[in-house]
Amino acid sequence: MNSVKFLIVVSVFCFVTINVFAQWLQIPSSPTGAFNNLLIVNDTLYAASNGNGVYKSTDNGNSWKQMSAGLNIFQSLKVNEVLFYNNDLYAATDDGIYKSTDNGNNWIKKSHGITIGPGATFEFCESIFEHEGILFTGSQNGIYRSTDNAENWTVTNISGQGISAKNITYHNGLLFAARETINDPVGYKSADSGLTWEELPPNPLQNTITFFSDSGKLWAGTISGVWLSPDDGLTWAERNNGLQSDPYSSCIIRINDKLITSLHFGGSAIFISSDEGLNWEDFGEGLTFLNTIEKLVVFGNNLIAATSNGLWQRDISEIVSVKEDKELPSGYVLYQNFPNPFNPTTKIKYSIPDVGASLMKPLRLTVYDILGNEVAILVNGQKPAGEYEVEFSGETLPSGIYFYQLRAGDFTDTKSFVLIK
Repeated sequence: MNSVKFLIVVSVFCFVTINVFAQWLQIPSSPTGAFNNLLIVNDTLYAASNGNGVYKSTDNGNSWKQMSAGLNIFQSLKVNEVLFYNNDLYAATDDGIYKSTDNGNNWIKKSHGITIGPGATFEFCESIFEHEGILFTGSQNGIYRSTDNAENWTVTNISGQGISAKNITYHNGLLFAARETINDPVGYKSADSGLTWEELPPNPLQNTITFFSDSGKLWAGTISGVWLSPDDGLTWAERNNGLQSDPYSSCIIRINDKLITSLHFGGSAIFISSDEGLNWEDFGEGLTFLNTIEKLVVFGNNLIAATSNGLWQRDISEIVSVKEDKELPSGYVLYQNFPNPFNPTTKIKYSIPDVGASLMKPLRLTVYDILGNEVAILVNGQKPAGEYEVEFSGETLPSGIYFYQLRAGDFTDTKSFVLIK
């Protein structure tokens, strides 16, 4: 092989059809203003407001009660996250941590030990999270932990200016904390239950907004969209096909076999994926322009969104009834491998169209090094129409850039992948 030719093949693999009358609707009784977080406790839904404290609904969102006694200044009314633990409620606010022992009717500040960082006038607590009986918060100047239900807080090894760790997530024995800035680090990770933390490297992952722990997978919502790690955050693969430009992924959830992500800022929107994030479809029918969509939760029969313009909902039957058309594409398709980069194995998917036995072509899937030398033949021969996946091992190969090529008759497509050891 003297050269490797790159061809762009545009094909349609997964069609998603949604009832044209299905759409997002603002909850008629929704409190006004912006919301940062949602919390479900049994049959009660709490909503964290960005200026009015905490609201509570005990009748499926038909009515709301403002629960802000004790949140006496504007900064305390800016609630970034709420937590229910050991029969008490906790609120992370710009004025530090507040606690309620009576279901939110009254709040008391519990920020002893959380200091105000350089250049700040308040604690600016972005998060509140519980793991193994220990509470954590990310403030403007550090990641703090409390072993006595927020009576006292101690800073961890992560301290300084502009820490603002948020959306702390437990995944497979590790804790991850996001950091939505444009500076390093892009986030934090702890392998000892939050006693100490390390910075997440910025390559290829961009600054994180949220994490989602899935079965055997860790998803990250970042300032550059959705990313997936199959190995607990060691390697990451981009999952942005179909998302609009400049996607700030603010929340990721799963409903059955569907992934849903919200985007905020200028590209504020909601998207759905039926193929593990490989492709995304617009799922924002009915939404007006929203500056932010911060949180998605399933409550009863509805998917609820906390936005910059109140609370919105969509019936989840419109999600589980999304119809996946598994018809094969009209032409051959070679997909990007996963994971990429890889060490030492990766999987390659390809599809063969249903053209009839008389028109079937011999198929060849080959791997080449960067000089064009053939290093492996993965498929060689005829196969019936269908979708296939093969595994390639680079165990005996040196690190570097390689190419895999699918040929069938006049069809040729080549993609690159990276082996890192």
